[in-house]
Amino acid sequence: MSIAAALATAALDAQRSWRRRTSITLALFLLAALAPLVAGDPRTVDLANGLYLACAAVALAFVVGVTGLPLLAQGAYVAIGAIVGAHLLAHGTPTLAAALAGGVAGGLVGGLSGLAFARLPRAGFAAATWILAWLVALAADSISWVIGGSEGTLVQRGPTPIVHYELALALTGLAALGFTALARAPFGLRLAAAREREAAARELGAPVDRLRMIAVALAGTVAGVTGALSVELAGVADPAAYGPYLSFKLFVVVLVGGAVAPLGAPVGVVVLGVLSVAADAIGSIENVAASRAHTLLAAIMLLGLISLGWEGLLRPARRTRVARGTAPERPAAVRLTASGIGKQYGELVAVDSISIEASPGTITALVGPNGSGKTTVLRMLAGSVRPDAGTITGSSRATRTPQATAVFPQLTTLEHLLVGSAVRRRHGGALRSLCSTPKHRAEDAAFTAEGEQILQRFGLLPDTRASELDTAEQRALMLASAYATGASVLLVDEPTAGASATETARIIELLRWLREQGLALVVVEHNLGVVRELADTVLVLDAGRMIAHGSPDVVAADERVQTAFLGRQVL
Repeated sequence: MSIAAALATAALDAQRSWRRRTSITLALFLLAALAPLVAGDPRTVDLANGLYLACAAVALAFVVGVTGLPLLAQGAYVAIGAIVGAHLLAHGTPTLAAALAGGVAGGLVGGLSGLAFARLPRAGFAAATWILAWLVALAADSISWVIGGSEGTLVQRGPTPIVHYELALALTGLAALGFTALARAPFGLRLAAAREREAAARELGAPVDRLRMIAVALAGTVAGVTGALSVELAGVADPAAYGPYLSFKLFVVVLVGGAVAPLGAPVGVVVLGVLSVAADAIGSIENVAASRAHTLLAAIMLLGLISLGWEGLLRPARRTRVARGTAPERPAAVRLTASGIGKQYGELVAVDSISIEASPGTITALVGPNGSGKTTVLRMLAGSVRPDAGTITGSSRATRTPQATAVFPQLTTLEHLLVGSAVRRRHGGALRSLCSTPKHRAEDAAFTAEGEQILQRFGLLPDTRASELDTAEQRALMLASAYATGASVLLVDEPTAGASATETARIIELLRWLREQGLALVVVEHNLGVVRELADTVLVLDAGRMIAHGSPDVVAADERVQTAFLGRQVL
């Protein structure tokens, strides 16, 4: 595709996605660009500082709102960018070069902290990043070569306040556009899925830890750029400006404005700025220093937001995805074979030398009493549990649906399928999503079309949130999401658990359809009537050992099976 054709396609896509809300937002940004005409230089400096703060807050909002991580070190990344920028500017480095270097430094520290802390529980992540904010602040204040110690250091001024203001406004707008692009892309959808149910997202192939590390690194990069630019605007690198309160304030403005809305953070900055004026007035009456009054205000706001369950002033608009592509071809089917696999936990033998072969277009059922090892076998076939003995081939093309109903409540049904199909995408990475490359847009259209086709077959509407579905529809959505991964083998754990007779009939019909598509299905099921109706082959487990294997009729006649199920259902 030529450059001209690519640009024309991009313009057409932008026109199709244009909404009234987009026009209003653009008009507000154009009006904001004229603000220096009516404000003097001192006020323009304040406005530029506020916009740099808003830009860093937008990046933080992506981590907090989309990723679900309570990042309390964004101010530390701003400080690192300011430190690097101050040193480079002191040696005559151009403004943009210093800003880029600050961004690299902030992104590097952000990536390292994301790598180190992303696996922690959310409370642990918050504590670890808060400690990082304190460490950076202490280093800036105590070590003279970092930023001049407690006295700070002078920074050579560069562009005028008006230039800084327009640059800050442009960067804030770009950050909001980047937020929007990433949130709708596979990168953001997989992070949102992990925010809702991490284990289910991992089952669909999402590399959660790596994605979270990248998200924190991107937030650090934006923060580093704003730190380098804001320190030049201030003309002095003051350690007091980069204390832990900066991270705290950024976190508060994100919660005030709305962590899941691209422009929520700028709105939060405006609200905090207005309230800070009131805090200054109250502080002057009560003889309280402005810095203390601002800290007290932010603390009270955070406490109120948490206690009231506040979700922010802005909420993201629900946008319908329109499929304008052709569904891609599915990968060729493969056979799953397990030979002599076993698993032992201490003295307990959970699985003892089990062999299974699941061929394309067949359903293999695993049955047995509770504790017989069925789910452990399924987890070994999926690769989430490593067997102590035996070999498995074809597991890289297998996807497991867990026993408990596990959907992502805030995601639509179509977004569920896009999370599943992300593992098949070649052009869905963060960088391509940010740049909205032609290959990314074409691929997005193709997989959106595929998702809508699958949902139509499963009887689900594409724009319905998962939280609005009943239990049977959620189970169907889990199967559809697993199918969207392109897996050749589906490992289905208790698909009819808790289902009514009508719901069970629907799930049976869907499982048959999946078999007709050439998939190999391995199903753990307690409802033996369902097993007899569905399965081509049945494996009966008891105490971790296979006691029977064959067709449903052959297995039902086996005396060992009848003994194992004595007093229970029989096939």
